[in-house]
Amino acid sequence: MDKTSTLRAPSRSLDSAVESSINLLLSQQTPEGYWYYTLEANESIGAGFIQLMHFLGDVDLEIQRGLANRILSEQRDDGSWAIFYGGPGDLSTTVECYFALRLAGHTPLEEPLQRAKRFILERGGLTRARIFTRIHLALFGLVPWSASPAMPVWFVLLPHWSGLSIYEFSSLARASIVPLLLIYDAKPVCKISFDLNELYCEVPQNRRFSFPRSKGFFPLQNFFIRFDKLLKWAEKFPWHPGKKLAVKKAEQWVREHIERTEDIYPAMAYAAIAFKALGRPVTDPTIQKAFNGLKRFQQRDATFVHQQCCISPNWDTPWAGLALIEAGVDPCDPRLLKAARYLISKEVKDFSGDWWFKNQDGPPGGWSFEFQNDYFPDVDDTIEAVHFLKGVGLPNEETEGPIQRGLTWMLSMQSKNGGWAAFDKNNTAGWVNEIPFSDHGACLDPPTPDVTGRMLELLSLFGFKKADAAVKRALTFLGKTQEPNGAWRGRWGVNYIYGTWCVLQGLEAIGEEMNSPAARKAVEWLHSIQNKDGGWGESCLSDSRNEYVPLGHSVPSQTAWALMGLIAAGERDSAAVRKGVAWLVENQNEDGSWDEADFTGTGFPGHFYIRYHGYRYYFPLLALARYVKI
Repeated sequence: MDKTSTLRAPSRSLDSAVESSINLLLSQQTPEGYWYYTLEANESIGAGFIQLMHFLGDVDLEIQRGLANRILSEQRDDGSWAIFYGGPGDLSTTVECYFALRLAGHTPLEEPLQRAKRFILERGGLTRARIFTRIHLALFGLVPWSASPAMPVWFVLLPHWSGLSIYEFSSLARASIVPLLLIYDAKPVCKISFDLNELYCEVPQNRRFSFPRSKGFFPLQNFFIRFDKLLKWAEKFPWHPGKKLAVKKAEQWVREHIERTEDIYPAMAYAAIAFKALGRPVTDPTIQKAFNGLKRFQQRDATFVHQQCCISPNWDTPWAGLALIEAGVDPCDPRLLKAARYLISKEVKDFSGDWWFKNQDGPPGGWSFEFQNDYFPDVDDTIEAVHFLKGVGLPNEETEGPIQRGLTWMLSMQSKNGGWAAFDKNNTAGWVNEIPFSDHGACLDPPTPDVTGRMLELLSLFGFKKADAAVKRALTFLGKTQEPNGAWRGRWGVNYIYGTWCVLQGLEAIGEEMNSPAARKAVEWLHSIQNKDGGWGESCLSDSRNEYVPLGHSVPSQTAWALMGLIAAGERDSAAVRKGVAWLVENQNEDGSWDEADFTGTGFPGHFYIRYHGYRYYFPLLALARYVKI
């Protein structure tokens, strides 16, 4: 460790904690220069891959066995599967896992499936499953296609200027919706040798697959339910003008996107299913690109196969690099230079992706989350990549172009309300979350406090001040989005702790007074939720309850976030910070790591959560490094 004069002499235990964390993080760097950690979601991902193999007629028995073993190992005592570690059982996830186990050869008489069946029936059975689960079951003839909302393929023809196009949906939703338009139009059924009648609570004549309704007659959600009935009635007519053109356009859209992305499950799975439904052979290049891409996400050992939903090298790498620099590693260290050059090689600099439809004046630039994703660079990853490139010791001629392009692109992505979202600009059309398809309510990518706060921190590094127009608009946005209790809600981390850290750090960096009422209220809130042992921990249930829900124990990454928020707010020498630092030091393992089983990353609030395995390495180190700085 390079101990410069900018570091306050720490105690031996703190010094040792930082040192061992640095050494471990450096040892985890890949030979190519990047950092990459496991991305763990719920078991519907592995279940979905089993379903995909059977639909394509290309089942690898070894992969199937490993996925089934993993699914069984994650079953809860009550027979269910949850969407995050320690969370309550989830009906739809349990249905999908049960179905996948049946496909893998397990019988309903086996004890794990008996327990799952009891859980499913106690919660209403198949007719209460969410829309995506119904679609998966319809693909195998286990529920009628009418159980899913109508998705007319001509939707893809609606122009952007109409305000009703596919570009009103978030990038994550859009990547699934377009192939689903093709799937729903074809309504394919892969015949299998069993049904799931044991999972219905009703006799056949009484089975009704309804959609959630709002109270009253006029709410938009109820209008779309009535409109869905009209669309299904119209499907019965033989004349569908523009359908061939719509199918061709949707097919082209999917093929072009898959060719230049290695995006996320389920979008890649739906792309493969869509092309099979169109009659393409399994050898079709689009099917193979999507199918093999998902295989590359898999982690295997002798017993289990873990199906990741995505991979995150362009997110993990700059965070790990910045943590090392702030902890005192020389910015010119060859390992950091190699990481920086890797990131530069992954810049999306000459291609206008989906973001262009709402930002046609924005020049290309930026980074995506994955190894390859030209269509969907995002502000969140680009912030961190630019931050790292500015701090690393590469020659200016190597970093100037990528940094300037990234910064210019991000500035062009500021939404009209002053905030920044991750993937899109002004992606705020509320109607998309009211259609029956959106029963998860997560089809938008609106500006959020966490991304906006991090953007302010970055802008400060380039000399932006409070008087600059972009900053003034962002500060207004943050002022309007502070919660009554003083916290800010996070979108991409769990949840209020994450959002509050990002905002406090941004406010301090841009020059806001940290004794302002807003900042002090946030500080008081962080103090109020600190655990007795000195750490912090927040449950994923905060999303669905729209309020802070304590986890009941402390978590390394969330403790680090709270500490960095307090340190940014001038609380470095407070008792709360000292206790939090002591908790991190005392709970560090001998190898420099921390244990963290909890999910602290958010995919879709209330529906999909992620355990980023790298968070327990680089965020605690970053917090300790900031604590020891003067």
